[in-house]
Amino acid sequence: MDIRVLGPVEVHDNGAEIPIVGAQQQCVLGLLAACHGAYVPVDRLIEALWEEDPPKTAKTIVQLKVSQLRKTLGGRIASTTAGYSLAVPDDEIDVRRFRRLAAEGRAATRPEQAAAAWERALSLWRGQPLQGVGTTWVDQRVRGPLTGERWDLVEEYAAALIELGRHREVPALLQELRDEEPLRETPHALAMTALWHDGRTAEALELFHGVQRLLAGELGVDPGPRLRDLHQRIVVGHRPVVPRQLPRDVAGFVGRQAETERVRELLREGRVAVVTGAAGIGKSALAAHVGHRVAAEFPDGQLHVDLNGYGQGEPLPPERVLTRLLGALGVPAPNSIAEQLDLYRSTLATRRVLLLLDNAADAEQVRPLLPGGSCGVIVTSRDTLRGLILQGAQSVRLATLTPTEASDLLADLVGKDVVHTDPEAVAELAELCGHLPLALAIAGANLIGRADLREYIKELHADRWSTLAVEGDAQATVATAFASSYAGLPDDARMLFRRFGLVPGCDFTAHSAARLAGTDPATATRLLTRLASAHLVEEHTPGRYRLHDLVALYAREHCTAGDDDPAKLHAYYLHTARAAAPLLAPSIELLPLTPEDPPYDAEEFADAGAATAWLDAEQHNLLAVMDHASGRMLWRLIETLRAFMYGTYQPDVIAALARKGLAAAERDGDLAGQASMHHTQANTRFVLNEPRAALRHYELAAELYERIGWGTGTLLALTNFVVATSSLGDFHEGAARHERIVRLWEALEPSTKLAATLENHAIVLLWSGRAREALEQQLRANRMRESLGEPPAWRARACSIVGDIRLAMGDLDAAAEAFEEGLKSAHGGQLPGTLSSAAMAYHLKGEDARAADLARRAVQTARASGLRSEYDEARSTLALVDDSIEIGVRISMLKEVIASYRYRTYPYLDARARVWLAEVCLRGGRHAEAAEAAEQALDAATRHGLRRLEGLALTLLARADLLDGRPDAAREHARRAAEVHGEWGHRLDEAAARAVLDEL
Repeated sequence: MDIRVLGPVEVHDNGAEIPIVGAQQQCVLGLLAACHGAYVPVDRLIEALWEEDPPKTAKTIVQLKVSQLRKTLGGRIASTTAGYSLAVPDDEIDVRRFRRLAAEGRAATRPEQAAAAWERALSLWRGQPLQGVGTTWVDQRVRGPLTGERWDLVEEYAAALIELGRHREVPALLQELRDEEPLRETPHALAMTALWHDGRTAEALELFHGVQRLLAGELGVDPGPRLRDLHQRIVVGHRPVVPRQLPRDVAGFVGRQAETERVRELLREGRVAVVTGAAGIGKSALAAHVGHRVAAEFPDGQLHVDLNGYGQGEPLPPERVLTRLLGALGVPAPNSIAEQLDLYRSTLATRRVLLLLDNAADAEQVRPLLPGGSCGVIVTSRDTLRGLILQGAQSVRLATLTPTEASDLLADLVGKDVVHTDPEAVAELAELCGHLPLALAIAGANLIGRADLREYIKELHADRWSTLAVEGDAQATVATAFASSYAGLPDDARMLFRRFGLVPGCDFTAHSAARLAGTDPATATRLLTRLASAHLVEEHTPGRYRLHDLVALYAREHCTAGDDDPAKLHAYYLHTARAAAPLLAPSIELLPLTPEDPPYDAEEFADAGAATAWLDAEQHNLLAVMDHASGRMLWRLIETLRAFMYGTYQPDVIAALARKGLAAAERDGDLAGQASMHHTQANTRFVLNEPRAALRHYELAAELYERIGWGTGTLLALTNFVVATSSLGDFHEGAARHERIVRLWEALEPSTKLAATLENHAIVLLWSGRAREALEQQLRANRMRESLGEPPAWRARACSIVGDIRLAMGDLDAAAEAFEEGLKSAHGGQLPGTLSSAAMAYHLKGEDARAADLARRAVQTARASGLRSEYDEARSTLALVDDSIEIGVRISMLKEVIASYRYRTYPYLDARARVWLAEVCLRGGRHAEAAEAAEQALDAATRHGLRRLEGLALTLLARADLLDGRPDAAREHARRAAEVHGEWGHRLDEAAARAVLDEL
């Protein structure tokens, strides 16, 4: 099918015209075709048909017209709430074919190819688009823009014909455009140029005078500078030399669509386009590529000079470049530099020439060479050339290629078969080349004639610098490209760049760079700006700088000197992390510093928010510094991570680092380091649900702390030992040990450590079913934290614990209020455990929609946190409270959670999940499964002293017995449940048990 709108609206199928009856149907079809690829709203169709005075039945009429078109087109119109759209391929609509051919011409590498594509594109036009249909709205919104696209392409096509020497065709081509838009100067200038170059000078001059009269009569103005300059050149009779100096376009040029279009846009605006980027990034290739695409727009020629800003030898001075440019323009150069410059500017003032100044060293080298008039200028440089802003320049910065673009480039260099045979190897090769075009091109050159791609990758892993070089070509190496950029730096910037190589993987701020450079942040900012200007570092976010992988490797392997030392940077990270720790985790205490540690050097934080922001930005750098540190500095840095274990760093990452730090401390015989690393290992093992391993490390930490005389550390390790013991299910002994630890802390000054111990004691009491005592301990901990002025980070967890206790006591309103306060304190509700508990509270309150929403949020945030225990708890809560999920799915979810607990030591959570499974099974009428789950929950709760869960399991057994016709068993189970809940103050749970007795 062929839908035509570039003229009267027509449809053809297999050569035969399909009638579209009526102007309204034609207007609707024309608008859908012109907007192909997007849905057209009904309101827009109404405007197109009636503008501001539609009938009341307008929407119905539009629907009718669309229905009729569907029948005519065989159902080729799609509809959604967004509107209507043509469901046909692009090549079945003439406007889409026109745009494709226009783009094809603009992407062509040779003017004859462009001209051929544009000729086919313009041949699709048969008159005005959507001719004869629609309102003024259609004129303004559809016909006008489409006609504008046509006239723009007519101008490009005419310029291409002039470049090809087909001057005689141009005046006739431009006649309709000149008639339709007589005040548009470009078509007049193109027609004059074609007539002049065709030897029809008198006609060209007459055309100018006609335009001059027209503009004077219509607007009262003279022709613009382009027409006046062209007229002067024709009068003088000088037929200029037309240079064609652009380098060969790069074969297989890939990517850079946005950058290409931006450079073209700057040229159209008459701005200087400065293409900047790192060595080997493809600046010259892009400039040449754009130059070939816009050459037709500069009919007086294209000039190119390599300014040698970063090559061997000195950069070319402007006076040497001037003589070359004048010679290329066919103008003899006078002896005086001043006269040369005047002549150069005067010559180009009357011409439309493209000037490509490649590989500039600085703005001073370029500034004298900038022409005026209608010339276009592209400058490439590794420097940003900020000074050219005064001349109206704008930068277009090139980044590395995307993985897909890198693969496409390699495919063009070595053949698609090689790339498609082993795409994983190609991706690895591109990664090793840093997605840098120069490195990829060198790799491609080295791969020609080689069958084994992976063997070459092995060579790259072994020695990237020697492998990323073309044998026999000293300039075809990545190292040479970087070396010239490094050589152009001042001494202080070189020093900072070298020291960046000492800390692989980091990005830098002015503060951290100042430590490397041994200077102040203001000076470091200046040096970073200089390095960024040379594209040896990039400012990837405001105020943060990093090195490209290959640049960092170059700094590390080629620039670092023996006197370069990262110790000050390590000290900065150590002390700043320790400054953040008490704000983010006040209950965590680290070994006090000693004279053996480096002098204090830290950023100061106003509050926990500032500390969090620093840690979020620097977390990867902190790990990178640890990778590089050794000895005492290593374990000191790792020790700080104990404060950031809940959220910032994964526990298994900290565990691996603690093993490394422990090995270093053992080699050095450093007892303090061994104690700290055992303590860190113990915390990670506990979080990773390995309490038995945690117990061993806590015992060793306590012993070593005692040997070095740090009593606080000994007590901390023993406190954590008790928490780990409780997690194994020994709640009777755990509660007793907590009471002893509390007395030990109470013998010291009130501290956050005592508050944390009270909080842990409250949790053990809660799990044991002793809700009243748990509440007393938790509220005491809260009062203590407030009296100590502890930063508010503790509130979220404390509120959640209070909520859980209130929930166990049956005070649902107070529980919900506590959970809401906890979510508010957690800055957006990012605590999965609190969300899960809040969901349970609202479920029991009968607010099922709110409960289900909270449970879903809990699952999402727990999944993002990466902690399996929180994820399992959230999923089991969702299965209990969300009645929109099919009952079988909910039962499966709970069984999956219980299965995961089989390999972990969570007796409380395991027993609770079985209670919830029994509850969901009862709701689904699966009484036998419910009884089995309740029996298992009762057994676990009894063994571990989980009194509330014991009572809940008994109530569920009573309900299952009642449904299965066993009233005596039901009565006994319900009676025991009521006794348990009554003894420990679980009012709501007791009421549920007595409800079964009442029913009996």
